[in-house]
Amino acid sequence: MYWLLILLVAIAGCTHAQLTAQTSVAPELRECYLDPLLVNRNNLPPSTIQVLIDIIQKIEDNSDVNVDLRQLSALVLHTLIPSNLQVLANTTLNSSLKCAIHHMLSTTVDARVRGDENTCNQLSQYRALRTARSVNDDVEILNLAQIKSATHGNMRQYDPNDDVEFSNYGGSKSEKQLLGESQCPLLDGVAFTDWGAVSTGNVIAGIAAGAQLQQVPVVELAKGSVLNYNNVQQTVTSIYPATLSGDLAEAVLIQGTDRGSPSIAIGTAGNWNSSQAHRHYMLHSRVNVEMTDPEIRGDIDGFLLGSTITNALNSYSSLRLSQLLDMYYSSRNGVFNADFRACNRRSLSQQYITSANLVGETYAFAAALDTNMPLRGTIIGGLESLVNSAVTNFQSYTSSNLNDLSCLTSDGQSPDYRLKTNLYIALDSSWQYSAVYPAIAYLLDAIEVGKFGSSATLLSAFDGSIVVNTTFSPADFHSNYTLLKHQSMLTGVNLETSLTNIRLMMQESLRNESLRNYVGGNSTVLLYLINSGNIQNNEAVWEQARQLNNTVPDLRIIFATATNQFDSLWNLVRDMHNDIKTIALSSTGTNVEIVMGSVLERIQQRTRQFDDFVEPGYINFYAISPNYFFEQNDNRRLRVVRSSSGVGSLVICHSRSVVQPSGNIEIFLQNPCDGFWTINSCPPLYLSVQSNTGGAAATSAVCTDSPTTSDIKSRSRSWDVSVGLAVLELVSSSYSLLS
Repeated sequence: MYWLLILLVAIAGCTHAQLTAQTSVAPELRECYLDPLLVNRNNLPPSTIQVLIDIIQKIEDNSDVNVDLRQLSALVLHTLIPSNLQVLANTTLNSSLKCAIHHMLSTTVDARVRGDENTCNQLSQYRALRTARSVNDDVEILNLAQIKSATHGNMRQYDPNDDVEFSNYGGSKSEKQLLGESQCPLLDGVAFTDWGAVSTGNVIAGIAAGAQLQQVPVVELAKGSVLNYNNVQQTVTSIYPATLSGDLAEAVLIQGTDRGSPSIAIGTAGNWNSSQAHRHYMLHSRVNVEMTDPEIRGDIDGFLLGSTITNALNSYSSLRLSQLLDMYYSSRNGVFNADFRACNRRSLSQQYITSANLVGETYAFAAALDTNMPLRGTIIGGLESLVNSAVTNFQSYTSSNLNDLSCLTSDGQSPDYRLKTNLYIALDSSWQYSAVYPAIAYLLDAIEVGKFGSSATLLSAFDGSIVVNTTFSPADFHSNYTLLKHQSMLTGVNLETSLTNIRLMMQESLRNESLRNYVGGNSTVLLYLINSGNIQNNEAVWEQARQLNNTVPDLRIIFATATNQFDSLWNLVRDMHNDIKTIALSSTGTNVEIVMGSVLERIQQRTRQFDDFVEPGYINFYAISPNYFFEQNDNRRLRVVRSSSGVGSLVICHSRSVVQPSGNIEIFLQNPCDGFWTINSCPPLYLSVQSNTGGAAATSAVCTDSPTTSDIKSRSRSWDVSVGLAVLELVSSSYSLLS
């Protein structure tokens, strides 16, 4: 993105800051292009908005990083799209996460021939080979002669010194890597969201520019050169070149000179290599890629967020960058307003982006950019008419071609509760990694593994040993569960050994919680993903499963097997008809959502529990295991206290038999297990806490969660516009391991 060099003017608040921008990869990032493990994208976390938010949260939680939203949005761009201004310390993130966020923020087009162009929709195992940029350009460009001499179908390493294409125009370097032979080039700098692929560097740039809004003189952008066009406004508003007018101006200048087109083409569609393992975004065309679909979405989102960031900070002065992104790319609520979210992008762009302003800003920025951008010709027919064409086509394309998920559809598909569980996956490593990894990635996304949501732990089905430690970080999970890690796992399934070790691990965790006088947390699901046939089950196995079911509160064991194993496994689960699933995972990782849908549905039924913060329009479902009230105590009661201010009211209900209670029921916990001889037979206490705001939009935000706490009790979304903080206290409780 050529305009990013100019964008530093707005971000850094220095009219000459663009002169300091580096145009090759910084030394701290070269390992991302030279280290074979990091070059292979399959060893990096997938490019999703959840992973990006997670990595930004890690930066924000780092004790050595003490900056606000305005500063961090600029620092992230300076570090990962290098300049010699202030940057984040190289130790802020590990190498895997540093390279992952760099690739999510740095827009490039890789048009090298890969030999798999006839199967562009099935590139789940494609490995992108990159080299460090050694030339003065913001994108990766290749030697055309070298490309043409490449052996068809074979990957090859490129010499960094060859990583440049010289044109015939005075030896100047190409602005975009467009002369490759691939019919579906790879677009970098893209993240998956439920509302379309987004160029996230554009989003962060818009936020950074909006957080420090400036009117920048056009003559400063022209670096003292004489403008060649009349009727150009004297200043540009910094948020425009950071987003919309930056890409539009680039399209105008390249298409208007190199291709001599009177009509500027806007928009290039594409698709991900996998429906779940989102690592490579492939464009459907290699021409007119100056403003692709992900860039359009990123420009709009960055412009919208940048335009409203001041108001958002007025509502919540300590708002974090990760929280802002989390609210906007959320299926509900939005940025302090249910209408202000990504699923409403189309109507928001019509509301906030006017054609007249966009034409004026684009014309001014294109005139300035024309003075210092190497081009292969001159404008034919007038710059202003080309700008008008670009803006008209942008408005038309945005309205008609970006058929992204709408808020109406999102609301219909999204539950009114948060999915929160501690998911333990006991994995049979005889699965092909290419088949089982997308299935696991799908589950992690669906249950919202994250700092304020669910956790994930990967175990061996052979002996219950830990493969990936319990983590609330999707980025950490994906960084640790790689093909090499999968291949190093012990092969086979031993239920007796694995259940024994898993039971001991979970009981030790419960004892630690008891010592801290802590009662509660996410529900627990143990999912066995089994590919092997003829699973051995005997009395010793059954005894371990019985103890695990009886001693871990509200645990649910679920089996997902490649072949029908019902006759072998039915006595190990609580509900034999619903807790044993047969799944057919393909080696290409396709149809994961359909195949794993029934497994997810069963997990979801165990996760509607324990969320301290009550969000507007949401219902929190809790379940209190009989382990906490099995023994008699006449003073035992449940206390729900509203501990913070907020709009609306709380409706609290409970039941001993209805999992999602509604209506007003008197809470009664004296002798709650009368008539039941075992813990497993005594029903839990089900509780719901519902917010009632009357549909009013929030005008302020309430947050009592410390941003640095790591206690499980505080793992709720700290950005929530809370109706109130409902604190549940089980008075005179005692935890029992009786079986």
